[in-house]
Amino acid sequence: MSVLAATNGSTTAPVATRVAAPAVDNADLVFNVDLFLICTFGLFVLMLLPRATVRYTHKREWVNGHFLHSVRLHNVSSIIRRPSKRDALLSPFPAAHFPVHKKTEPYEFDDKEKWAATTDASHTYASHSELVRSPSTASGRERRRQNVPTHMPGWSTILPTIAAILRTTIRPGLTIGKGLVELTYFAVMLYAGLYKSNPFTDPIRAGFVAVSQIPIVVALGTKNNIVGMLIGFGYERLNYLHRFAGRMLVLAANVHAIGYFYSWTSAGNFAKYSAQPDKQWAFVALIATDLLLLLSTNMFREKFYNSIFIPSHVISIVVLLVAVCFHVPFAVPYVLFAVGLYGLDRVMRLLKSRVTIARLRPLPDLGMTRVEIPTINAGWRAGQHVRIRVLSLGMGIRGWAEAHPFTIASVSRSQSGEGLVLMCKKAGDWTNRLFELAQRADYGEANGIGSNVQVVVEGPYGGPGHAIFGGFSGAMFVAGGSGVTFALAAVQDLMKKDLEYKSRVRAIELVWSVQDPAALQPLIPLFTTLLAQSAHSYASLRISVFYTRAPASPEAVKAYRLPPGLTLSPMRPKLPGILSGVVDRSAALFSGGKERRRGGGALTGVIVGVCGPASLGDEVRKAVAEFPAKRRKAVGGIELHEEAFGW
Repeated sequence: MSVLAATNGSTTAPVATRVAAPAVDNADLVFNVDLFLICTFGLFVLMLLPRATVRYTHKREWVNGHFLHSVRLHNVSSIIRRPSKRDALLSPFPAAHFPVHKKTEPYEFDDKEKWAATTDASHTYASHSELVRSPSTASGRERRRQNVPTHMPGWSTILPTIAAILRTTIRPGLTIGKGLVELTYFAVMLYAGLYKSNPFTDPIRAGFVAVSQIPIVVALGTKNNIVGMLIGFGYERLNYLHRFAGRMLVLAANVHAIGYFYSWTSAGNFAKYSAQPDKQWAFVALIATDLLLLLSTNMFREKFYNSIFIPSHVISIVVLLVAVCFHVPFAVPYVLFAVGLYGLDRVMRLLKSRVTIARLRPLPDLGMTRVEIPTINAGWRAGQHVRIRVLSLGMGIRGWAEAHPFTIASVSRSQSGEGLVLMCKKAGDWTNRLFELAQRADYGEANGIGSNVQVVVEGPYGGPGHAIFGGFSGAMFVAGGSGVTFALAAVQDLMKKDLEYKSRVRAIELVWSVQDPAALQPLIPLFTTLLAQSAHSYASLRISVFYTRAPASPEAVKAYRLPPGLTLSPMRPKLPGILSGVVDRSAALFSGGKERRRGGGALTGVIVGVCGPASLGDEVRKAVAEFPAKRRKAVGGIELHEEAFGW
């Protein structure tokens, strides 16, 4: 966004409305205000610096979560282990969690139920062939490879009461914490606009304020913004501030313009001044600014994101930045800085993009399309998402050029060979066309046509920031509907890291809330394999599926063969009780805060992740906030990570 601005002089103002030279230099004032905002942001960076430092002490974090790539994978059998008999004796859980097996198969099935291979039957949310293995005793060399992540508690763990208050929802999409940030920003802008200045007699100040905010608005609106990089926030978590800063900029620009319109009209010189070239450029800038605000409302952003919102944003911002530079020379440095930030973002997006071939598979029972990209198998962290373009005429006249975000549903450096996997739920025209394209490709494959399409993948973005899920003692992931892609990726990543001695997590709970219980059926093979893997690892896993709508075929639901550890219940999840169970399981192998085996460390808390509807997020926040303080402290704290994406 940009603005209508004016010079700091008064040579162009009518004689009747001239005022004394301002006691405060407008250019210096807005520059100092920007410095104050930068220093405030720097304080947040310093507060988060310890956790960022701990994160980057792990070599893998320097390459994961930044750029997608492909690596040559080695056999992981050399680092596979199982618990010792002593661990089994110490375990307070049933033998299903820490068994001592003599057979080589991880779980007993008949021949028709061995889902380890990457066949069509096993193509659910994510590959799991690498999770099936024979138990083996860890050697001394393998034990020396232990590299569990160092845990650094977040501020929500250190100050849980304050964190709970800040997470309280005021309205959908706005919490008390976000509201305070917006209120603080508004107060700073109000000070900049009113300090020793009257907007009715000195409208030029508002123009300076608007111009000074151009780089901030642009910085917050880019996909690869410096603000997010330094504090570990994805662009989607800063969108609310970008929109608010943009509105403040538009408000300042209009106050500036209306003030001059009033003075010119009162003096009878409106036609005279409006004919001047610099004022005409001001009109262009003002119109572009107001169009940006109008076409950024929820209706256009949610229903016409690619057709109206994006094109109007690009065209208006270009016109606006050019116009404001011709309107007043003071704006040139700010505009150039904003252009530099935007140019850096475009370069980063280009470097993060990969043109490759993807395989499409329709999943009718889930109403989703599975996108497999085997040529990309590394570079992301659990919980991150990518933006994908499908370069096929089957996506429509304009659909091939649209980029849509989807959470990655597979594990980085997976041995399955399927690489990066996306699950695209039918939720609009574009995803419906993708599903139809996958269906046509699936049908054509049987006739020798194949189901490969060319795609552009950009990312990864978002994710847990500086937090490391494997550094906690317990983990609970709550998902609603298609949000299970986030939960499954996180669970599989923790199971994989457990095999490699790179996780402290000892108790994992996956809670999935769906409307129709039929959604569970395609995932039973994957859930079964994950639970079988849990039986051979230190991390115990439980999966609870809840459905809220009566099934179309109750008898079919009763016929589901569910493995031990997987439950299906006709109700909404009772999150406080489930969280309590995870805390108990996380602390069960500890005595006096220390793990009851040599080399164990202290309890490091429980991470709770949620991805789903806003109402589900509210329930999870409430469960975390109301958890008993004494038990929270005993387990090492409870930290909440919310994974949400909106336009």
